[in-house]
Amino acid sequence: MRILYVASDQVVPGTTGGSVHVLEVARGLAERGHEVHAVVHRDRGVPDEEHLAGAHFHRIDWFPDHRLFRLRARAKVEALARTLAPDVVMERYYNFGGEGVLTAARLRLPSLLEVNSPAVDHRGSLKAALDALLLWRPLRRHRERVVAAASGLIAPLPEIVPAFARAKTETVTWGANVSSFQPGRRSEAVRASLGIPKGAVAVLFSGSFRPWHGVHVFEDAARRLASRRDLFFVLIGGDAAGPGAGYNGRRLGRQPYERMPELVAACDIGVAPYDTARLRQLALGFYWSPLKLFEYMASGLPSVTIPRFPLTEIVRDGHEGLHFREADPDALAQVLRRLADDAALRARLGESGRARVVERYSWQKHCEQIEAVLVRIAA
Repeated sequence: MRILYVASDQVVPGTTGGSVHVLEVARGLAERGHEVHAVVHRDRGVPDEEHLAGAHFHRIDWFPDHRLFRLRARAKVEALARTLAPDVVMERYYNFGGEGVLTAARLRLPSLLEVNSPAVDHRGSLKAALDALLLWRPLRRHRERVVAAASGLIAPLPEIVPAFARAKTETVTWGANVSSFQPGRRSEAVRASLGIPKGAVAVLFSGSFRPWHGVHVFEDAARRLASRRDLFFVLIGGDAAGPGAGYNGRRLGRQPYERMPELVAACDIGVAPYDTARLRQLALGFYWSPLKLFEYMASGLPSVTIPRFPLTEIVRDGHEGLHFREADPDALAQVLRRLADDAALRARLGESGRARVVERYSWQKHCEQIEAVLVRIAA
């Protein structure tokens, strides 16, 4: 099939989970034999059109150049669709988007809406309150129009799409590139370049530094373990780089995606310390599909996270990793002590994690699921 994949608020290549997701979906569908045209945001120093990861990338912008005005990209998306004549249009959902699905409706093409964040309002939503003040609720009406126009939807959790669209929604998870992220990428030279002492156990957090991602829990646990000179904490992401504040370790700041496989493999334990109370939307359910966990597991690292579904299904306690009480740095420190003191346990959990992510949570599996939906709606 010829697929037009609209993700126009994302910069690719980039350092965010959204950027990685778009790149790997485009790559995965291209590897399955489809002609993929991805529409992403224009960025300085990068060509407006580029063949990347087996797919064709088209970079566009609009005015004003802010994602709140993303729907204003519709004319450019429609022009591309008329030129390319795709068999199907995919769109990465955003509250102020819809340009892909609405273009497909106008041109009478099948469309798939990829919903990774809530397309419904959660209790106490400020956006919903502001929307209600306008009486006719334009934000809700717009997103429900887009959802209704889509031929099908995919989402990590059905509860984040409106009830009327759940019958046409397929549940999918994100994944890891298991060819790039693997234990064989481990390098003593990379460990030395990161400042990891020889023989030390390196504990990793990677991803966004938003409050609900639990970086504060991770660093508080690290401070409780500052007397353990055999532990070294590595943080990837965020704006700042420098030595650990009160603990043995280092913040690396944002890193390019192509460097991530060797950085993850250089570590010994991966942590995803979510603090879900800090994000009201999670009252709808834990809808994240945790990229960091899949990459830890693919790299052979035992994974440490909180006992919240679907994390408990991805990382089973005692099988692929260990759980700790949410938002409790003492509990996290206790789990890290246990893993640091037991190399055999780390190896067993890491091997199990690698096997599980290859079997169930790779980008290849993700794209296989998407392909089945695309074939169905395009029939």
